[in-house]
Formats: sequence, structure tokens, C-alpha cells
Amino acid sequence: MSTPDQTWPPAPVAPVLDRIDQYIDHWAADRGDGDLLVDGGPTWTGRRLSWHDTRLEVDRVAAALVAAGLDHGDRVAWLSDPRLDFFVHFLAATSIGLIWQGLNPKYTWGEVSYVVEDFAPRLVFDGRASVDGANENPDDLDPDDLVGRLVAEVAGVDRAITVDSPGWEAFLAGGQTVTADELAARRAAVTPLDPAFIVYTSGSTGRPKGAMLTHRGTCWCGVTGTTARGGSELSVICNLPVNHVGAISDICCRKMIGGGTIVFQERFDAAAMLATIESEGIGVWGGVPTMFQMCVDHPDFATRDLSSVRQVQWGGAAMPAPVLDRILDHLDVDRCVCGYGMSETTGGVTAMPPDATREHLGTTVGKVIPGHEFRIADGDGNEVEPGASGEVQVRGDWIMAGYWNRPEATAETIDADGWLHTGDLAMLRPDGHVQLVGRMSEMFKTGGYNAYPREIEMCLEEHPAVRMAAVVSVPDPVFDEVGHAFVVVDPADPTTGSGIDADTLRAHCRERLANYKVPKVIHLREE
Repeated sequence: MSTPDQTWPPAPVAPVLDRIDQYIDHWAADRGDGDLLVDGGPTWTGRRLSWHDTRLEVDRVAAALVAAGLDHGDRVAWLSDPRLDFFVHFLAATSIGLIWQGLNPKYTWGEVSYVVEDFAPRLVFDGRASVDGANENPDDLDPDDLVGRLVAEVAGVDRAITVDSPGWEAFLAGGQTVTADELAARRAAVTPLDPAFIVYTSGSTGRPKGAMLTHRGTCWCGVTGTTARGGSELSVICNLPVNHVGAISDICCRKMIGGGTIVFQERFDAAAMLATIESEGIGVWGGVPTMFQMCVDHPDFATRDLSSVRQVQWGGAAMPAPVLDRILDHLDVDRCVCGYGMSETTGGVTAMPPDATREHLGTTVGKVIPGHEFRIADGDGNEVEPGASGEVQVRGDWIMAGYWNRPEATAETIDADGWLHTGDLAMLRPDGHVQLVGRMSEMFKTGGYNAYPREIEMCLEEHPAVRMAAVVSVPDPVFDEVGHAFVVVDPADPTTGSGIDADTLRAHCRERLANYKVPKVIHLREE
């Protein structure tokens, strides 16, 4: 790595504004004709929106949402892989006081219907490129019927609108009746602590809960996060799912707040990501460690021109040392940055400072970002001494507003003094770096995603042949951790000798869970 400026953190890259979309206007005054949003493929390619263009598109969609009769606090959902239009829709909806939710096309019907029933959006927008193969679970419902089925079967969903269709054009045309003054009045009614979007995250019960993330939290974490990490003006690729806090807050909002460019790809593909870094001159190479491992293992890693990369940023799990070594041996980057955060904290609360060593990068999550109230506490809420382990707790008006319709779960997570209990164990080292040492819960990380044993166990236990199931995490060189299931099943039929097998149980899980949750190995046991 090159030797960077050691001043950390520098002056804030931008003010903390009251509404997320206001950063369009903040930066348009300085770089209005420069690219903000780019569709980098592989399905959508070539579409580029400048800061000025983005404001026009956001206003057009926002006016259409007002004309559709949506009121302050109403919910809307968007189903698609990451593309430019997803972020335009997000900015439009949140700018007028709606609460936005992303839906992952990889989810099964059971997963999608659960969060939609819980969230109760009035409108669902289908932004997929094609319904053919959009849902990767071939034994599940016909993808053609997904949004229609949501309207038919989920109470409160008024209608579905397919993007880039006649229905979408009619929806946009309706916005022409909304005046600029009406739009401004709707936006003036939005307060910083209003929920802007919801990210679903599971817990020990296995039932996902919707973390309500606010305009204030997104703007605050965007400013503090991009300031601490540096490289705010550099471009980045977004190819994480639109229901993931990493896509919305950590990549898209943080990069826009810092004044940079976002290049969208519908899903991760190592060859496509390396090609896009070269073609778009990407400055920040970001992702989860599994993505980096797949990229450095790809033959194109040695031949693509990756010299535009000035920063390598990752989250979701620890970066394997051999992967980081290969990246740093191949690229002359200015800085590597990782950090710690979770859905409930809106963004990262720690970051790697410029003077971090390879030892820091391999064993810690950096230092606490100034402006984030942070402590490591024992079971009685007392801050522990440096070098001792305790629970990571954070506090401030930038954390989630609570769990959607879950007051009891909110009270269990945010105590009476406002401290959010993360459930993660850490210690503060003498050099000021935070080192994670374990988890109070059973949750494990697989390929950067959170997986919850109880949710997987419940799925296995739905099979009539399963008597009991226990899921544990096992270290994996590619995905960091994977799930192994130990399952007690009914004995084989004494007449035929046939019984349930592991492949059948994995197929059962694939029908009901996203692929990263399906156990890597199923061990059949007698007890």
C-alpha cells in the first residue's frame, strides 16, 4: 500500500442534512453534469444519470407516488436485482415520507410473502429484467405470478406495477398532475427521524424483524462513514441485493453522500466485476471477502487493468490473509478499509484508519468512528477495561428507530438508556483498535450474509421425517463459515430398507430458503 495522509479523520466531507435525497442538490451545485448513477450490466448497460438527471428522475417518480394516493408513512416495496432504477425509486419514495422496502428475487415465496405480510406495502413494484428465471428456485412458484400473487393473497397490498411496462408509463403519467409546490410541501413534512426504509434481519427465534432506519441515521452514518474511510469522490460498484443494508446504506447512500459515482450490476459475477473495474475506472473495490476470493481466483484477475483501484473495502466477515496478500501484491492501492456495523446501526461504527498495518487488517475491525457513542460493556452495563471482552453497545439518534411492529423486541435490543445491544463480543486493544472475539447469539456469517441456525432448524423440522435438527457453523475457506446440520430422522422402512437421505433434505431446504441458508452438509444421526 502507498503511504497515505495520516490525519484521521479529516474534516467532514459533507454536512449532515435532514433528508437523504437532499445530497443530490448538495453535490449538483458543484458537479451537476458528472455521473452519479450508471447501469453497468450485464442486463442493463449504458444508461447514465448525472446529478442533474437524477434529480429530474427522482422528482418524476416522487410525483407519481403522490398522484397514486400514497400518504406520509405509507409503505412501498421494490422487487429486483440492483439496477439504477432501484436507487431512483428509493430516493423518490423516501423524499416524500414513504417507507421503502427492497425485495430479493432470490427469495422463495414463503420468504417474500412473510416480509410483505409483515411490512404491508400498499404498492409493490416489479423491477426485474425478466421474469424468466428471476426466482432461482425452480420448484417454487412461477415467477410470472409472484407480484400478482402478492396482491391477491397479502392483505393491504393494493396493486403491483411492473417497471418498463405500459402500467409503469401510466403510473409516471399520473405524476404530471402534481405541481412543484405540492411536491415541495410533501418533502417539507419529512423529519430527520422519520423511518426511511426497513431492512429485515432475523434473530434467535428465526423470524425476521424489520429494522426501521431513519433519514437521520442514514445521513449521519453516510457522512461519518465516508469521512472516516476517505476516497469519497471515487466510484464504486453496487452488486449486493436491494434488501441488504450493505447495498442501500453502506454503498449507495454513503457514496452519494460523499459525492461519488455508483455503478450497478444486477448480481455478482467475478469476470463481470473485474471487467467493469477496468472499463469504468472504478476507484473503490468493495464487497464481502467471498467476492474478493472469487475474483483473485479468476483467470481475468491477472490480465485486467485494475490500476484505477485506490481503495479496497470489505465488510460482512474477516478477509482471509492469503486473499488480501494476493490483492496487495497485485495492486498499488492507497488504503484498505474494513469495519464493523449491522443493520440496526444503519452503517458502520468502526473503520480502519489510514495507518493500519496488515496485522490490524487481519485481526481487528479498526477504530471507533468519531461521533459514534460506543462502549464494550459487561452484563450489568458497566464498561469493561481495555483488553477485557464484553458486548458491543452503541447509542445515538443514528441507530434504528426500532423494529417494525415489534415493541417487545425493540425493548429487548435498545435499553431504557438508549444503548443498542448488538449481541457481539469484542475487546478494545491498547492501540485503540476493536477486536471482535465472538457472538452472544448463534448467528454465523456465510459469504457475508447472516445465517441463523434456528431458522434453518425450523425449516428442516417441517419435513415429516425429521424428528429433530441442530445447525452449527463450520469454518470454510471460501464462505468464511457454512452451516452443517445434524438431523435425527425416522428410521428406514424395515420392509424396504429405504429412508430419508441428505439430498432429499437439502432439496426440501432449497424450496424454502435462500441458497446461502441451505446447509452445506447434512449429517444424519440416530440420536
